[in-house]
Amino acid sequence: MVLASFSLGACHSESCFSNAKGWSNSCPGAPGVDTTSPPVVSAAGAYLTAFPRAENPFSDSGRWVNGGDAGLDWQNVRTVPGKAFATDFATGYNDAIAVLNASLSPNQFAQGTVTRAAGYDPTVKHEIELLLRFKIEPHRARGYEVLWGKNGDIFIVRWNGPLNSYTALAGRADMAPGREGDRLRAEVVGTKIKVYRNGALVLVASDSTWKDGQPGMGFWPKPGATIDAYGWTDYQAGSLALPGAPAGKEALEAATP
Repeated sequence: MVLASFSLGACHSESCFSNAKGWSNSCPGAPGVDTTSPPVVSAAGAYLTAFPRAENPFSDSGRWVNGGDAGLDWQNVRTVPGKAFATDFATGYNDAIAVLNASLSPNQFAQGTVTRAAGYDPTVKHEIELLLRFKIEPHRARGYEVLWGKNGDIFIVRWNGPLNSYTALAGRADMAPGREGDRLRAEVVGTKIKVYRNGALVLVASDSTWKDGQPGMGFWPKPGATIDAYGWTDYQAGSLALPGAPAGKEALEAATP
């Protein structure tokens, strides 16, 4: 299996693993990561929500930009008290996405806690996502996605802008599915992206394409899934700074080789 096969499907992990058993050598960045590395220190000014209201699309008093409203080619995110999920099924790669309307440092994190219905195991794809350095504009959505598939697969993917344009950066499918209360955290500092599951480092990728943008979230339920059975029950994001490093643009420059 070759990396070129990722270009459209890898962010939804359709083409990286020939039999969904273990790691394919065509997918970089999985086994061998340093699981002892701690997350970098969070700077002040983090955002946190447990989705207290029912909103469609999710707004939180104007703090969010949605993929359907702003990007046109994607879908919006909706909430009910205690849960965020997609507004509708994905008919292709038109994920439900939303990005913070903020000015956080390019060095940033996004983190969510899983909500998943007991026994939920659909026969179709269903993913929840964290977004980093993301921007949504008409007919353009770009940044980094960290997806968590319903079977446990975790991928880091670069969105290139137009609908259906993706590049897989790293992934693994040898992990147990996410369950109620599990936590996923994604961080980007300089050119390095790290993913933590329940505090343990599980995936690393490097990419220098996107140097700005804001954190966000997303969802990808295919027809036949139960849209609200797999989502986020809380979400937080914020700027990051290495100990002793400056914040903002200077921190990005200091952390970039």
